[in-house]
Order: sequence, then structure tokens, then C-alpha cells
Amino acid sequence: MGLLDGLSKLGVTNVDTDNLYEKAESTHPALRKEPEKKEEKPKQPEIREEDFLLRKSYDCPVCESKFKDLALKSNRARMTGTTKGLRPIYDHIEPLKYETIVCPVCGYAVMNRYMIPLVPSQKKAIKEGISVNFQGINTDKEVYTYEDAIDRITLALASAVVKRAKASEKAYICLKGGWLCESYLDTLDPEDAKQEILYEDITEKKKEFMENAYDGFITAMQEENYPIGGMDEMTLNYLIAVMAMERGQYDVASKMVAAILQSVSASSRLKDKARELKTELVAILRRNKQQ
Repeated sequence: MGLLDGLSKLGVTNVDTDNLYEKAESTHPALRKEPEKKEEKPKQPEIREEDFLLRKSYDCPVCESKFKDLALKSNRARMTGTTKGLRPIYDHIEPLKYETIVCPVCGYAVMNRYMIPLVPSQKKAIKEGISVNFQGINTDKEVYTYEDAIDRITLALASAVVKRAKASEKAYICLKGGWLCESYLDTLDPEDAKQEILYEDITEKKKEFMENAYDGFITAMQEENYPIGGMDEMTLNYLIAVMAMERGQYDVASKMVAAILQSVSASSRLKDKARELKTELVAILRRNKQQ
């Protein structure tokens, strides 16, 4: 029943009541319908590798030149975890690329952990073994590529050999070199034909670094006091166990894992990692026995 149906008795029957008020755009400010606003999310600032870096000043312990090199800002990078082999993983940057300091004048290169004064015989050895043929290196860059970083850490290893550094320093350089190559490999695609040769080259370089790190740490354990390369005995035992497994030296790995699990000084976290390694080791030995 419509609102105007009662007018039929008066002969008024053709009035449309479906649209009693013709809709018109309201001009009253209180009734005007505002267009719906879409909520815009604030744009996140782009995170660049340069934002994590600064140019730090150094005095070369060999030629006494003053120079600047790229270094990581303190507490800027955020670590998100570690690999089985203890390599730290960070968001947005690989700090390993910036752990080597290189004097652009004489070519002396050193890991930041070992940036200490040298004795006269070491200075002489560097000048004769490195500086005499050094052709310079470009340190005036906003960031270092992985290729730059590998060249720099290789130069640090050469400097360590020439100055007759302790086994622990050479092993530490090789470990960081192996980790650097491992990190680089994470950015490469072995299925990409353009990267295939590079992937193979970096894989081989990683293997060489890690084999020399293993040999060096074994020597250091026999000749030096702890900490070795910044590691206590149980941490180094774990690292040796991981590298021994990669080399197929399962007897060495077993002894190192057992030492950790029996230790009263090893942290619970390290013991958990050692248990995981033991499970993997047992599975490998069982599989080898069945073959």
C-alpha cells in the first residue's frame, strides 16, 4: 500500500510515489558526501649498503702513511643467525667485505683484529715482499664488491705469510676468506650459464681457503694459547669438527664433538649444535658402513 493510495477516490492515480524526493547532489556541508580517501602507507626508506659504512682513518704500521678505508659503523648491522659452520648472517650487508684494511701506499693488508704495531723485521719483510711490486689499490669507493673483498683478503694472507705471522692469524684470514666466498656463492645462481664458471671458481677458492684454515687452526691448537682467532677452546673444537666432516675426517670430528659434550665450560647453545652435528655424523657413518 503506497503513501498516496488514498487519493484514488479523488481520481488521482498516476502520481509516482517510488521516488518521493528527487535525488540531487547535496550542497549542505553537513550532508555533502566526501570522496572516500585511500589510506596511503608511508614509503619505507631504501636501505643501501653505503648507509652501514664510514671512512675510517688509519696509520699504516709499515710505511706510516695516513689513509682512510671503508669500515662498518658500530652496532649498525643486524645479525639474524649463523650457519652450521658459525658464519654470521646479517641483514642487508655482508660485513666480511669490510674486515680487511689495506694501505693504498705500501700494500700492507691486515684483518682489523690484527691491526697492531709490527716489529722492524716484519716491516722490512713487507716492504721487500709486498711493497716493492705493489701497483696500488682503489680504496675510493662507496662500497666494495665481493671481488674487491676477495682480492683484499688474499692480499692480507700474502702479508701474513711475508711477515711470518702466527698460524692462528693465517688460519683466521683463511677462515674469513672461506666465509666470504660462501657468502658470495649465496648470491650466485649455478644454473645461470653466465655465472656457471664464476660459481665454479669461487667454489674452488672457498675450498682452498677452508682447507688452509683447517690446517692452520690444527697447528695453532698445538702451538698457541687460547683464545685462538678470538675463539675459546670449545668453540674452536666445534669449528674444527665441522671442517673435518667436510673433509671426510670423521674420526677427528667425533673426537671434537665428544670433547664439547663432555666439557663443563661449553655453553648449552654450543652443546646443542654439537648434538646436531653428532646426529649428522652418526647418520653418515651408518650410511658409509652399509655401502
